[in-house]
Amino acid sequence: MASKYRRGFDITRDSLRVFTREPSLLLLPALSFLAVGSAFAVLAAILFQQGLVESVVTNDLYKYGALFCAIAISSSVATFFNAAVVHCAAQLFEGNSTSVRDGLAAAWRARRQIAVWAVVAATLGTVLYILDEKFGVVGSLTRAVFNLAWALLTYFIVPVIVLDQRRKLRDQLRRSGSLFRETWGESVSATLGVSFIFLLVALPGVALGVAGYFILDGVLAVGALVGGGGIVVTAIVGSQTASAIVRTALYRYATTGEQVGPFDGRDPDTVFPEN
Repeated sequence: MASKYRRGFDITRDSLRVFTREPSLLLLPALSFLAVGSAFAVLAAILFQQGLVESVVTNDLYKYGALFCAIAISSSVATFFNAAVVHCAAQLFEGNSTSVRDGLAAAWRARRQIAVWAVVAATLGTVLYILDEKFGVVGSLTRAVFNLAWALLTYFIVPVIVLDQRRKLRDQLRRSGSLFRETWGESVSATLGVSFIFLLVALPGVALGVAGYFILDGVLAVGALVGGGGIVVTAIVGSQTASAIVRTALYRYATTGEQVGPFDGRDPDTVFPEN
């Protein structure tokens, strides 16, 4: 078991090392969080200004509309910046130089596909939420199963949008699903490894936040909340970056057979062996 965790740490470390050639690229996931936060702040300000907060709580139409907007905003912004990370990682795997501007330009070229993807994700997310809310256990089970299937089907959706440059969503989904079937063991194992490592990083931040909210007072409480929040945000930023790099490397392996980035010199088929 310890060896599996060690491999997860190694993959995470090697993923982040990809950007040591261009440390400024770590700005991309940070910009993603700033953009999402700003967008949600604007949305909240509009709700308060128009006096719609109570309606969102009590009226299903407003509630579902707000949920759709929230998912669309978070999905579009996160996908946009993940697309930039994927492009930059792919360039570094090729031995080319790249930059934040280069990544953002590549994501901007795919803006239409990203927008379509965000609308589809928001629509499905809202529908599944309604099913969960209206149909009890059956709805919850349906939502859980579909969320898992959707996550697996769309595992490579960002690399496909950016690197495969397929225009139609149906073709993108087919390509992503096909690539995942070819690398499902490596994909799941690597993703779980990265997620586990950053969960460990985030736990002290969560503990600080809980202490600041329930136990401490005054300046100590504020400091704990700010510090804990900073640790959690850092963990999320790091997880997003490492995951995008891992998926780009696996995309390269699935399409060309080359082992690059975190899989350079490591057989992806035995990333997480049973023994």
